[in-house]
Amino acid sequence: MEFKPGVYENIPYDEYADIKAFRSHDLTSIIKCPYTWKHQGPMKETPALIEGRVQHTVFLELDKFDDEFVIEPDNINRRTKAGKAEYEDFLSGIGNRTAIKQSMFDVCMERRKVVQQYVPRETDKVELTICFNWHNHPFKARLDWYDGKNVLDLKTARDASPHGFKKAINSFNYYMQAALYLQAAKSQGLPAKQFIFLAQEKMHPYPFGIYALSQECIEYGNAKNEQALKLILDCELKREYKPYNIEGIQTIELSDLY
Repeated sequence: MEFKPGVYENIPYDEYADIKAFRSHDLTSIIKCPYTWKHQGPMKETPALIEGRVQHTVFLELDKFDDEFVIEPDNINRRTKAGKAEYEDFLSGIGNRTAIKQSMFDVCMERRKVVQQYVPRETDKVELTICFNWHNHPFKARLDWYDGKNVLDLKTARDASPHGFKKAINSFNYYMQAALYLQAAKSQGLPAKQFIFLAQEKMHPYPFGIYALSQECIEYGNAKNEQALKLILDCELKREYKPYNIEGIQTIELSDLY
């Protein structure tokens, strides 16, 4: 799909990934380490990423689950030669869909049940793709969930308590994502009052918390995004992508650890 400013529904993720534009991950990645940003390869389909995709589909678009995934048969012994051949035959018949274990699907459904009252309504938009220009550069965003007045984002977390998720917001620069996604929505005339996280723990019994960032956090995120974009442009201009501590040994003080 070619970049063209606008709002798009029902865009498959692989088409979204092909759009040539900056995304939130570029900004959060380069602000951490330009060298890592420059040399990051294609995202590998790890078990954790597959589970994240399954969780999003189960929570946001359960009716499309069979279009993207297929449950592996549980009666194939892949430790035997015959079992391996049978499994290869199974994979050859599923097309571009991803094979997952029944246990992964069951866990994702259990998590969904815990937050059932917060599942998107039929009138809500899910997996909404927005292409927009920001500071005269092409950007794209994929909103998990838009209810007509707020942007909502589904996160899995080790600790979804207020204290634990605050640490995650800081560690993963979620305020930068929130600020950019609100910019994306507003750029296309979509009312976007707040960016709301539904954070759910990965382990049973799957407790969750719902959090919104303050306007001060959003403003800070905007400032960090602008800083990151400037860094991208500077690095590209100079063809320099510095790793950590390029100036030499850095002393870490005791106060830095707290």
